[in-house]
Amino acid sequence: MSDPFTVPLVEALRGIHVFEDLDDAQRQWLAGRMAERTYEAGEALFHAGTAADRMGALLAGEIHILMPETNEPFLFVHAGEVAGLLPYSRMTTLRATGRAVQPSRVAWLHKDHFPDLLRELPSVAERLVWMMADRIREQAVNETHREKLMALGKLSAGLAHELNNPAAAVQRAAAQLCTLLTDLQAHAAGASAASLAERLAATDVGGDPLDRSDRERGLRQWSKASGLDVPRDALVALADAGLDASEVGQLVAGIPADQTASLLVRITMAWRARTLVDDIEKATSRIAELVGAIKEYAYRDQAPVQSVDVRNSLERTLTVFTPRLKHGVTIVRDYADDLPSIQANAGELTQVWTNLIDNAVDAMAEQGTLRVRARREDDAIVVEIGDSGPGIPKDIQRQVFEPFFTTKPQGEGTGLGLDIVRGIARRHQGTIRVLHSEPGDTVMQVRLPVGHAEMGETADGDHVPTS
Repeated sequence: MSDPFTVPLVEALRGIHVFEDLDDAQRQWLAGRMAERTYEAGEALFHAGTAADRMGALLAGEIHILMPETNEPFLFVHAGEVAGLLPYSRMTTLRATGRAVQPSRVAWLHKDHFPDLLRELPSVAERLVWMMADRIREQAVNETHREKLMALGKLSAGLAHELNNPAAAVQRAAAQLCTLLTDLQAHAAGASAASLAERLAATDVGGDPLDRSDRERGLRQWSKASGLDVPRDALVALADAGLDASEVGQLVAGIPADQTASLLVRITMAWRARTLVDDIEKATSRIAELVGAIKEYAYRDQAPVQSVDVRNSLERTLTVFTPRLKHGVTIVRDYADDLPSIQANAGELTQVWTNLIDNAVDAMAEQGTLRVRARREDDAIVVEIGDSGPGIPKDIQRQVFEPFFTTKPQGEGTGLGLDIVRGIARRHQGTIRVLHSEPGDTVMQVRLPVGHAEMGETADGDHVPTS
């Protein structure tokens, strides 16, 4: 495959979509009127406020067009596309800045040659007109999306604020009630049952179902043989708590037989209540964590940058997904031995991995192979999340990062996940892209700098890398 930076201009113009039908003579004519230039990653091609006087054909690389007020990309120019002033456009001053995000090669055509272009290459002129109309429409859609995202951010911040107080109050009440019920369980039945109450208070529901069934059967036999007639609900609770007939028999040895059944009922009811309150406390703790995450995202300008172990960050995220992964997903890990920590916002990185893994698992319908790879390349960490799903059609691969675009059925996706991921990557001076996608093998690649990412604030409180 020829190097797109060294191939002669006449040949390179074959890769520009609006010029693809030109014959050799027409491309030669066009090349003779164009001026070439290469740009390093991060270098500006043009600045907002300067004269709009040329059209550029991107022969290699990628360019982002940035809004002047916020420095946020709103148009992405890839190899094979054109940017800048187009024929018939009445723009005289550039309203945005163009910046190369990777080494790029551009062939510029000055507007003085536009009349000749329209006369000599009428098919190109027609395509450029349609392109200008598409870009106007795309810019309008992007602006609408931006307004929706700003409104959504304000709504999220307000909702988090309103939820924070009641969630915290429920969490405190649940913790206090759990303590109260534990004390009640230990003391209400009298000192003779204290050891049994303490034993129950130290247990949690769980364990092997077969073992639990064996314990329950043994407890029923013990109750019948002892003539105690303990209600089945109480025996089930004792079995759930991990107690067998032998242990219960020892714990109630000092209790009169005519009081044993009623004491066991009262103590197990208190234990059941305590476990339910414990569940409430855990649920409200999770609500508090979610509210905190919303507040952190809504006010991410205050979020700390710290040293983050990427391997541990990925593993913690995979742990959260255990319920969705354990039945039909095989995880293939590939972590480089020399993987360094990076300077980043830990919460936002977790959000990146969560969105990518969630999309991968959804694509596979929770059945397939999830590949998680992390390595170092020069001064960057590269993380790749792959799946064995059906793949992303080539014609929509660029759209998957657009806000509100989703391939999921209505009601199952907001179309914001990958847009959020892209925003986080940019704030860390990183990138995300679809590395490749085909049936059985889709890979999303995130590249983040190892060193500290300097952040710049936008007009609406967002962060973007400073230049």
